[in-house]
Amino acid sequence: MQVSDDAFVARDLARFNHHADVKVYQSGTIRNLTEHLTDIQLVYSSTDIALHNHDYKIIFGEGDWTVAIESVTGPQNGPLTSLSGGYLPPSNKPVNYDLMTIARWNNGWMMEEYLWSDNPLLYRQVGVLPDPPAEPLADLELNLATPLSTDPGNTNSSAVNKAAVSQADDALNNGNFTLTSLNLSPDALIYGLTDSPLSAQGYIKWLQDLKIAFPDLRLENKPYRQIVGQGDWTATAAFLSGTHQGPLVLPAYLADKPVQATGQSIDQLHYTIARWQKGQIVGMRVNLDLFELIGALGISP
Repeated sequence: MQVSDDAFVARDLARFNHHADVKVYQSGTIRNLTEHLTDIQLVYSSTDIALHNHDYKIIFGEGDWTVAIESVTGPQNGPLTSLSGGYLPPSNKPVNYDLMTIARWNNGWMMEEYLWSDNPLLYRQVGVLPDPPAEPLADLELNLATPLSTDPGNTNSSAVNKAAVSQADDALNNGNFTLTSLNLSPDALIYGLTDSPLSAQGYIKWLQDLKIAFPDLRLENKPYRQIVGQGDWTATAAFLSGTHQGPLVLPAYLADKPVQATGQSIDQLHYTIARWQKGQIVGMRVNLDLFELIGALGISP
């Protein structure tokens, strides 16, 4: 993973370690290698934006899979895709946002890549959307204070944690939003849905509001698209679906009041990265592509 990102930073795509048959999933599209490289060359070849993969904010893996989150920083001095599908001129404003990669490997080659980036934050920072944050946002990180494992000798922890993830997502699908059913620590912090991390009860309120907007809400966890566990950490990639039948509360930079039912449906990839302690989630990042969601509903920011 690090070699691939080093190649990206150096714009040395010959060392990019993507297999000729790779499939890249991002923002509701599936790209082949040629399409992925074309996108990279168009958007990043003339910009000073750089990935920070020494060190990653989070990196772990299991078997053929890796999970990574890194910061992307620099001046936005290259082209940027507009919300209408065209391209915006450089703003030259500094940006700082997250990029997530969940990838499957075979003999050093990336075969599948699931990409998510915090595009709403990027668009707020360059002035396309309102209300840019004044300070860098708090984030979930793997570091000395929150290590890969607090019990390295326990080789069964990842299996236990992955089973607990599935149990929690069963509760989500059943609309059973309690600390116990969702395997949430009362002190858990949930990142990625708001500028400040949500408390455990704040996250439950967010789920309740989402269930009102999408009464048939379902996260496909049988099976997941992929679930990865190592030590105290898990990651999931799964399809989230539902029909918009009630008021939908969006961040204020996208809508200043709840969006009334459109009758449209969503079916999009949804990602979580969680840290576990004693069978409970103590920290979790939820990565949901808000632009894909509002696009599916026909909503313009």
